[in-house]
Parts: sequence; C-alpha cells; structure tokens
Amino acid sequence: MKTGEKKFDELEELVLELDMARIIFAKEEEARIVVSMKDITERKRAEEALRISLEKYRVLFESFPLGITISDKSGKVIEGNRQSEQLLGITREAHAQRRIDSKEWQIIRKDGTPMPADEYASTRALRENRLIENVEMGIVKDKGEITWISVTAAPIPLEGYGVAIAYSDITERKQTEERIHASLREKEILLREVHHRVKNNMQVISGLLDFQARSSRNPELTGMLNESQSRIRSMALIHEKLYESKDFARINLAGYVRTLSQELFQSHKIKSGKIDLIVQTDGDVYVDINKAIPCGLILNELISNALKHAFPIDRQGILQIIIHETKNTEIEIVIRDNGFGLPDDVDIHQPRTVGLYLVNGLVKNQLDGQIEVRRDNGTEFRIKFPLWFERGGRYEQ
Repeated sequence: MKTGEKKFDELEELVLELDMARIIFAKEEEARIVVSMKDITERKRAEEALRISLEKYRVLFESFPLGITISDKSGKVIEGNRQSEQLLGITREAHAQRRIDSKEWQIIRKDGTPMPADEYASTRALRENRLIENVEMGIVKDKGEITWISVTAAPIPLEGYGVAIAYSDITERKQTEERIHASLREKEILLREVHHRVKNNMQVISGLLDFQARSSRNPELTGMLNESQSRIRSMALIHEKLYESKDFARINLAGYVRTLSQELFQSHKIKSGKIDLIVQTDGDVYVDINKAIPCGLILNELISNALKHAFPIDRQGILQIIIHETKNTEIEIVIRDNGFGLPDDVDIHQPRTVGLYLVNGLVKNQLDGQIEVRRDNGTEFRIKFPLWFERGGRYEQ
C-alpha cells in the first residue's frame, strides 16, 4: 500500500454534490451525459454543527430559569421563552405583536406610580447603547395582581437585532420586604410611644419634686430637690429627642447639648449677656441611648456647677462646650469656663460632693472613659470615652 492511501475500513464518508447535464452534439446521433461532482463534506459538517448548536441554544433558551425576550431595534419583540410567558402573563404570539414600549403594558415603579416607557431597562439599553441592570418594575395583571420583576437589558450588536432582556421574578422577595417594613413601622410606632410615655412620666416626677421644693422651708433640702429635678429633666430630654428623631437607637449629641444648655440657663435664671454659651462640634456626633443618658447626666452636672459657682453675681464670662470624635474612634467632650475656678483641694477622682461623685462614677463605669481636670484661667473638664467598649468578651457600641 502506497504512502497516503487508506484501507477500505478507514475511509471517511464523503458527501458529494452531483450535477448532470445531457448534451447532444450536432454530428453525433447519441446524447452524452456530463456529470460533475463537488465535495461538500465540510459544508455538510458545518451545517450539522450549526444545527446542533442551534438546538442546544433553543433548549437552553426555553429551559432557562429567567424570562428572556429579544427585540429588534424598533422595539418589536422577536421572540421570548416559556418563562417570559409566565412572568409577563401573555403568550409569545401575543408578545410578538407588541413593542417593548407599548402603552398596553401596565408597568409601575417601586413606589406604585406608573413607569413611563423611557424608564424601561430595554428602552434605556437601546437609547444609551449599554447594559442596564436590575431595574425593578411591577406588571399589573388583568385582575389587578402585580408581578414584581427585576429587569436587565443589553444591546445586541447584530444586524436585525436590538436588545436582549432578562426578567427575574422578585414578587416573593418584595412581599417579604413589605412584611418586614410593616413590622418595622409597627415597632417604630411602639418605640416612639414608649419614649413619649417615659418622658411624660419623668416630667410628672420632675413636677412632684418641684412641688416638694416649693413647699419646703429648708433651703438645703430645696437645693437637693432642685438638683434631682434637673437630673431627671436631663434624662427626660433624651427620650424627648428620641421621640422626635427618625432614629430611635441614638441621638445627635450636639443638638442635645444645645437644648440642655438653654434649659439650664433658664432654670438658673442667667441674665442675657452675663454668660456667653459657645457650643462647638465637628458636624453631627451620634451616641446610642446607653451612652446618651450618662452623657446627659454628666453634662447636666458640669454645666450646672459652672453656672452656680464659676461666675459670682458681678462677674461675666464664657462657657464653652466642645464635642468631637477623635481619630481613635473616641468621643471627647470638653466643658470649659473662664470663671472663678475649681478649688485646689477638690479631687475629681475622690470627690466629696454628690454631683462630682456622680460624674466620676458615670464616666468610669457607664462610659468606660477617662476624665481630666485643668485649672488654668478657669476650669476645664475633659472627658473622653470610646464609641466601642469591651463587655463580656465582645465589643459593643
């Protein structure tokens, strides 16, 4: 056997294309047949491969878990799979009669308002010639039922095609989200009512203490009752701020300080112009309720002490409160005055007065922080505590 030849059982199947023509020459009586053969094996193999590929595409297209439609550049739907029929609620024959921007579609936005056609993912993909992902829309069915879908559309860079659109059913997710939102709204109403009632109850207690103070003829007892009333008011103010806030877990400390300071100025009957109040903050500084209440009590004590003792009757001055968050994720509060000054024999870490004892205990035990006192040109209390602290082997805010 010569080189290049194959055995009979090794020969490949060939597909030939035959052309036959009957030819009669003028000087000859018999006709002749001319046969031409063309090897079209490769073409047939390519056609078969294409057929198999198209069949695989069709199976994948029909069995894909997402709804898929394809439209031309004019917006007319060319075809869609079975899943698209179920999601959109119409047959593919009816679907093919509609444009993707047809007014026959009843499409709504997430907020329930009608969605105009120029907001559809498909029309945006055609207009902007780019991928548009995860556009949520609701399809209103004949009986008023809404199927919520997430739509992704991509332009097709082929002649005669416009855009491919994929739909995923998110109805169950939307319904779950709505139930969660409804539950959260109920809890928000409940928490708001709790804060409101706590504030009212504290105001009742404050009123009883005020009545007792006015009835007492003992100046020392009256002073103690007024101090207790002020402390209760500082806690009630926390719940009042939470009641007014959209966030029931934390308050803006800067806003709280301004309101508390103004109320303390009024309760101590500070004349206008005698003491200038300066509150400085680096934007909004938020603390949760577990830190807000001890912070309120501390601020109440230190501001009250400054108003009562730092400025005698004939002395004017400045009370400055600075609140900011440090680079070490700590909050620093500075209460500074240029008044009479804290006596040298007062030790903030071993205080003899109820107010300073309360401040020291709250800083260390409730805020897990530190307190420092400076006596240069008045008195300065500098309190620093972490936003996160360790408790029971874990860090909490």
